[in-house]
Amino acid sequence: MSNYGLSEYQIKKSKEKLDNNIDFMHNNGVQVDNKIVPYAVFVQNSYINPDRYIAEIQHRAWSMFEYANIRDLKNIMFTLTLPTEWHPKKTVNGKLVTNPKFGGRSHITTINNYRFINCHVFQNIPYVEPILDFSLTVDKYTPRNASSELSKMLKNGIFNDRAYRSIEKNNRCYFRVTEPHKDGTPHIHMSLFIPEDKKERIIKALKRLYPEPLGQVETNIKKPVHYLMKYVLKTFDDLRTTDNISNLTLWYLYHGISRFYTSRTFISLDIYRRLNGMYGLKELTKKFRDDEIRVYIYKDTNKISLIENEFGSLYVPKPINWEQKENDKLETVLSECGNFNIPIETSFETVYKDKEPNRIPVTIDGVEYSYYKGRFTKLKKMPYQMNHLELYTYFESLDIETVDYKHYIYTRNLLIEKGLHSGDRLNLATSEVMFESEEF
Repeated sequence: MSNYGLSEYQIKKSKEKLDNNIDFMHNNGVQVDNKIVPYAVFVQNSYINPDRYIAEIQHRAWSMFEYANIRDLKNIMFTLTLPTEWHPKKTVNGKLVTNPKFGGRSHITTINNYRFINCHVFQNIPYVEPILDFSLTVDKYTPRNASSELSKMLKNGIFNDRAYRSIEKNNRCYFRVTEPHKDGTPHIHMSLFIPEDKKERIIKALKRLYPEPLGQVETNIKKPVHYLMKYVLKTFDDLRTTDNISNLTLWYLYHGISRFYTSRTFISLDIYRRLNGMYGLKELTKKFRDDEIRVYIYKDTNKISLIENEFGSLYVPKPINWEQKENDKLETVLSECGNFNIPIETSFETVYKDKEPNRIPVTIDGVEYSYYKGRFTKLKKMPYQMNHLELYTYFESLDIETVDYKHYIYTRNLLIEKGLHSGDRLNLATSEVMFESEEF
């Protein structure tokens, strides 16, 4: 069985990483209605809920294929490999042997000062008793960097070529799979869909930009989805345990390389996943482009704040309540709060800082603070986190002359949704003129 360039140490660390991740996902979670729900219930990736993860990949691939068929686009199958300096091994008579042209780190010599040899760039390695200090060294030719290099070759090559750019965006799409050679160097299989009259020109461009053995073009693949999915599916194991896990799967985990990519033909996966299968990718994309579904984001973070249709909200992010597990730490914080010699009332029901669960909410003289690392920070709630009275009071305090119009309309829409304001909901994307001209 091939180790795909992984050393025994890397295989061991990959399995440890996998075990730790699985343990964390099953033993930590969020509080929903006074019940702790483990992350493993709703997170999907190659080792947590892999069935859902594979189903999503298949849905993306088939949606792209159906989109191409509707537009009568033709398929070109393309395989891209890296130049020889990226390959630590080469095949001779069916066997892997050391590639003398490999540009990465192979071994260390004691000639002159300690340094890497067989590299494009020599690096001096300081000797720190009793070992060599490698902390400041960089190895360019790693599989992760190789995967990035493949993406750059596509971006700066065919995707930037006049033959490809002359095709309308709606008439070109692709999906691709990243897979390792036996020595661990990645390569790409890509299914490209283009109009029939552009096919010959694209084939010539591919052969010009990526002459063999870098690129290989096939045009007689009758079932491109089946062809590519076989490369995806063979990389998945039963990852509920690490007993029978393959080195191929460990290669993806250790180097952090994604298996599957598509063109930006459909709506963002972030939006699709928020709706949890309510719509397929094709249907959701069409509804979004027809303004039947509207998506709002926070201006400062670009995170989704609301997804709605004509009937109401489809998705609104909810504040996360973290379970307080360490009572001894809590008592320490309370004793430190007592040093201020002021009456305090502490509430542990809701924490809105979802990335920092160790923050402790504290109420002092009716004002809410967050206590963290010896400091009190005044809490600022977002409109969707406020109760009815807080939201109404906050909306009344907004100065219509100075407030950002999108924030004003978003807050007003929340009031209408909660039955605290009359009128029709407004679309943030089209309401700027109305905001400037109408009184609410």
